[in-house]
Amino acid sequence: MARAKKAAAKKTAARKPAAKKTAAAKAPALPKSVTNAEAKVKLQQKAVDQAQKKVAQAETKLDKHRAKVDGENAKLAKLRTDTAAKRDKAKAKPTAAAKRAVDTARGKLNTLRLKLQDIRAEAKLIRAEIQAAKKVVARELKKLRTAERNMKAKLREHERKLAKKVKAEQKKAEAKAKAAAKREAAKAKRAAKKKSAAPKRKKAAAKKATTSKAPAKKKAAAKKATTKKKAATRKAPAKKKAAAKRAPKAKASS
Repeated sequence: MARAKKAAAKKTAARKPAAKKTAAAKAPALPKSVTNAEAKVKLQQKAVDQAQKKVAQAETKLDKHRAKVDGENAKLAKLRTDTAAKRDKAKAKPTAAAKRAVDTARGKLNTLRLKLQDIRAEAKLIRAEIQAAKKVVARELKKLRTAERNMKAKLREHERKLAKKVKAEQKKAEAKAKAAAKREAAKAKRAAKKKSAAPKRKKAAAKKATTSKAPAKKKAAAKKATTKKKAATRKAPAKKKAAAKRAPKAKASS
């Protein structure tokens, strides 16, 4: 029973829709001009790093070459001393073997001198490579500074536009609030005016009512009088006529 209940609870939980996560407030996106400028700066920084890496590699190569030159110089110095010793020995005992030994030593010395010249020439090439790489670094650094200046200018322009927009919105909101306050003040003024004018209106209405009733009464009285007068004037000839008719009849009866 408990297992069935647990299974049912799991099913209902699975059927329930997942709660929507509230999206975090994102910062206003930068314009394309600024993002492009930033991308250019990053790209140029990479170019500078690569150029500096080449300089470092060339300098390491030169250091190795210097060590090689130092080693060959040491070998040459040793060969010179050996050759001088063999020459002295050949002078002391001028045998064919001594002469051959001197010639062999001279040949080795000349070979080593030529090798040393080649190594020194390579060192010169490496120095030239370093100079060229340093020039590339200077050029790339100049480009990087230009890209950074451009990016800063674009960013300043964007910030200026944002500030202008914010200022305009603030001004709009202030104007709206001012208009609303003005409307409220006018409304309150109208209400106060209405409230103060209410007793006066009541008094005027009462006065008007009394003044309108009085002429109506007068008019009604005048109308009544005129109708009475008219009735009287209408009745008078009829009475006279009736009296005139009655008079001959009375005479005749007498």
